[in-house]
Amino acid sequence: MNGQAIISTEFNDALRQQFGAAAHITPLAEGQHMGVRVHYIDLTQALSTAQAELLVRLLDHYSILSFPNQGSIDGFRLRYLERLANHFGAPIPHPKNYANYTEHKKHGVPLELPTHENQTASLCNLAFPDDIRCVEDAESPAVYLVTNLPGSGADQQEKLASGLHWHTDIEFEPIPLSTSMFFVQCAPTSRDAKNGTWVDNMPPVDGFYHPDSDAMLNQRRLALPLNGETAYADTIRALSDLPAEKQRQLEQILVRRRLRVTDPGWLIPLVYTNPRTGTKSLHSPIWASRGKNVAPVQIDGLTDKETRVFLDEIEAHILQPKYRYDHTHQAGDVTLWSNFATVHNAPPAKSVINSADDARLMYRISCKGEPCYQLPRPDSDAWLADNILPAYRTPEALLQTG
Repeated sequence: MNGQAIISTEFNDALRQQFGAAAHITPLAEGQHMGVRVHYIDLTQALSTAQAELLVRLLDHYSILSFPNQGSIDGFRLRYLERLANHFGAPIPHPKNYANYTEHKKHGVPLELPTHENQTASLCNLAFPDDIRCVEDAESPAVYLVTNLPGSGADQQEKLASGLHWHTDIEFEPIPLSTSMFFVQCAPTSRDAKNGTWVDNMPPVDGFYHPDSDAMLNQRRLALPLNGETAYADTIRALSDLPAEKQRQLEQILVRRRLRVTDPGWLIPLVYTNPRTGTKSLHSPIWASRGKNVAPVQIDGLTDKETRVFLDEIEAHILQPKYRYDHTHQAGDVTLWSNFATVHNAPPAKSVINSADDARLMYRISCKGEPCYQLPRPDSDAWLADNILPAYRTPEALLQTG
């Protein structure tokens, strides 16, 4: 069954043929139905057309791929991650990488990157300069740093942050993100919370969830890992386990997604069909995926309240333990996930730290559009201008490295 981490002899044979005799896959966790670890593939090297097509097929089938030990290869640079991303879609610049993104959205002023000393990588390097320095190419607009290093240091007071809403990345655009990926430089190793974990569970503040949310749903929302993992839920299997009549009902539903309540938004099917495999999944069936930051979705033909009640029932379904997987990050890993086949959540974390053992430093690239097996991508300037803000294309020199 597509989406299950049943190790395919066909895939292992293909991996050995394309990457060498040692290449193979293993489940990310025993008993999980999605996600594999892909062994003995060197992502510092450019992919051939056949290799790129195989990795796209793997992600289509397993939803999460993790490539270990990339950081142990001497000189891993983020241009290798950005080159890999180009095979899965067009990398998008992250809004928070720009110094004046808010002013740009409000008043149309040209976007500007921050000065070198104010870039996130430079701020990270100040925290524990003898222990942690960002890897090369972190200044690319497409690279977003997921980290607790800016503002941290040996003389700082430790601070904690609660987890977020369950979501997919930037699902509120006409062409939503297809794939996201991390390169992990640092994952927290300290376990000094009272339960022997990195942090204690920290529920969000009152008002984070709708006051009429079901108690069982909130309990499932808050069942988050406490060692800096990323929490995932499998929306392929969650859909396929529903009765056939319910699946047919969901396939007819259109949801209006928008960034702000005042935006007209656009109607997008609740059930996504992978054009390469035909596999169906629930695409971000979350009523309010960003709380007050992003407008709640609305089902075409239903009121706001009816929409929330309907989608809360689906969210409670997909957050059952049997569909959940908490991914443990390890330094040197590159991990990819499908935003169409999963929802994910960031767990409670130390947001300001005073020890390098608590450092969380991961580099994320997200992309949209169709896969491309031979680089450079053929995206037209017009398509980039319409679908990526600001229009961005990975410099060709980065694609040819390695």
